[in-house]
Amino acid sequence: MNNLEIKKFAQMIADDSKVLMINLLMDGGFHTVNELAKSAQIKPHTASYHLKRMLDENFLTMEKHGRFHYFKLTNQDFAQFFESIGAITPTKPARYLSQHLEMEKMIMARTCYDHLAGKLGVCITQYLLEKNYLNYSGEEVHVTTEGSYFFEKQGIDLLMLKKQKRQFCRMCLDWSERRHHIAGSLGHAIYDLFITKKWIIKSPKSRAVILTQQGLFEINNGWGLDLE
Repeated sequence: MNNLEIKKFAQMIADDSKVLMINLLMDGGFHTVNELAKSAQIKPHTASYHLKRMLDENFLTMEKHGRFHYFKLTNQDFAQFFESIGAITPTKPARYLSQHLEMEKMIMARTCYDHLAGKLGVCITQYLLEKNYLNYSGEEVHVTTEGSYFFEKQGIDLLMLKKQKRQFCRMCLDWSERRHHIAGSLGHAIYDLFITKKWIIKSPKSRAVILTQQGLFEINNGWGLDLE
């Protein structure tokens, strides 16, 4: 990431309302103008202005279905920057009990763009490193021979992931844990595995995800990872 990109990213989060909108977009899904405006507590026309600028800067993609416009965060470098900068930013105290409870869920497990973050994401990453399924040296992350067998057993096609037009596997600094979790196409594949198998479900109120009893059982017994 060069200085020009860092400056552009910093300008994008200089406004509190944009930060709140980006935080919702960090769940990796599509959102309408009204949803994003509501998350930032601003008027829809103000949200539209911010979204247009983000589109012009190639931070977002937009799809139109019927009379609604749907926006999705697509700049992976910016998503990593946004997550990482949270690690050095003081967390504002929640004003309401509902906010406090949702923040606790976020800290436990959440999406970071399109991969798992929070305690769950960091715990899984540490497990893969300790099992020697991944090797992390400097900024390089490699899947070991043992890791290839493990991911194949989970139904994750590493060859297909490596053909995607994105980074295969990298570490992303987790803002709440101050440690790394897995990102890139492999990180997304792990998240997709958890969603597909219903080991986690999405929270309807934020980008938090909730570990299900089935997920807890499968990870504890199938992986040998004690999440208790």
